[in-house]
Amino acid sequence: MQNINKKAKEYINILLGFPVIGQLKEMEDLGVSVTTHTYDVLEIAIRDLKKSYRNLKRAGEELDLFAMLVGIIIHDTSKASLRAGGDSILSHSQVMLKKPDRIRKEATGILKKMEEETGLVLDANTERKIVHIVLSHHGRWGRVTPSTKEALMVHKADEYSAKYHRINPIGADKIVELMAKGHSLDDIKEKLDCTSGIIKDRLKRAKVELKLKTNKQLLSYYNANKKIVIGDEFFIKRITETEELIRKVDKIGFETLVKQCELFNHFNDNQIFDRGL
Repeated sequence: MQNINKKAKEYINILLGFPVIGQLKEMEDLGVSVTTHTYDVLEIAIRDLKKSYRNLKRAGEELDLFAMLVGIIIHDTSKASLRAGGDSILSHSQVMLKKPDRIRKEATGILKKMEEETGLVLDANTERKIVHIVLSHHGRWGRVTPSTKEALMVHKADEYSAKYHRINPIGADKIVELMAKGHSLDDIKEKLDCTSGIIKDRLKRAKVELKLKTNKQLLSYYNANKKIVIGDEFFIKRITETEELIRKVDKIGFETLVKQCELFNHFNDNQIFDRGL
């Protein structure tokens, strides 16, 4: 029984070593690396599975958890392939909406490459579910909407992650602290490695919460109180959770976190791979 998921582990280990995954680690979307977002989607999906099915054992009896894991790992690979191909006309979101066949071709191409490298052939139904997860993860904002339980779970997890955790975690407190030390906004932009737009937005949020009008007033408030409110409750939740997420992935590593996920305990090679070959 101890080797019941040996092939599944091997498959995921090789998939995580694909160059496109390494490229996603180097790409940022609103201050968060794509692989950090990918891990977030996985973590949220597992949380939702436990909530909906009470535990992962029950979830595994009704859903293809392996298809969910693979689908999550590769759901955003087109972000890397679009950049690598120099295709700047359409974004990932636009391709999901306007050219889903391109997404389908890339997903099936990855699975075919995996078959060649591992000698493991996915069960046809599992493969279909993986491709559908990738095609439909944008839900109503894409051309293809989720039509399986697995795809719907991944879409909801991706949507939650995008809403709460796809944000540059820099708050006005860090900016004003540097202002108090005499740094210009241009200096701060370089030190915090962010855009002037981020700085402007964060300062504005703090001023709104404190009912102040100018940066000078905000700086005076900070000098007097040694702290400021960085935004409303929703914004603070987003910033705090995103900081914790980034710190966790940076410390432990994306690949390690995926390999440690609880889903592996519920994989059965005989159900995942084609036994007729």
